[in-house]
Amino acid sequence: MITLYTSPTPNGHKASILLEELGLKYRVHRLDLAAGETKSPEYLKISPIGKMPAIVEELPGGVQRRLFGSGAILMHFAEHTGRLLPQGEARGEALSWMMLGISDLGPTAMDMFRFSVRAPEKIPYAIDLFKGELLRCYQALDNRLAEEEYLAGEYSIADISCFTFIAVAATMGGRLLERYPHVKRWHDAIIARPAVQRGLAVPE
Repeated sequence: MITLYTSPTPNGHKASILLEELGLKYRVHRLDLAAGETKSPEYLKISPIGKMPAIVEELPGGVQRRLFGSGAILMHFAEHTGRLLPQGEARGEALSWMMLGISDLGPTAMDMFRFSVRAPEKIPYAIDLFKGELLRCYQALDNRLAEEEYLAGEYSIADISCFTFIAVAATMGGRLLERYPHVKRWHDAIIARPAVQRGLAVPE
């Protein structure tokens, strides 16, 4: 049995989209972020710095395996099932673009939101810095998608890793999809996938 600890955020949706795409059975534990559940002693045993999403797998013999962070979850289940991670030269592309979503696109988008929306004091230097980095990510994605249908040539964990933050940005104005037509084509193809739609609805 797989238990997914998650909340309705771009990082949480990476895990639920993956599980839906792979057709794996899982149960959902919705994390109450406002109540500080990710900082509770119980959750910190699963995810030592309160990172989410996280997964606990019940293995034979009463053994439990924990995974915390969307990158670890994407890699583990893609490798375990032999799906959504191409082989050969495309594997390097898939891993590189997956990590762009994990280490560049996602954190930059979150920092941009913190400084431009949530911060009590607006700091123009920080806002301009993260806006520039975010636009650099968007342009890199658009350039790649001008050449390939998906980031690694075929649909993979690379696309899942980047898609959720693009999907959120597309709903927040700013004409993202109008400015990057190849990202738009890719976004529209992914959001039409039934497994993606199911994953975006988790948790209810």
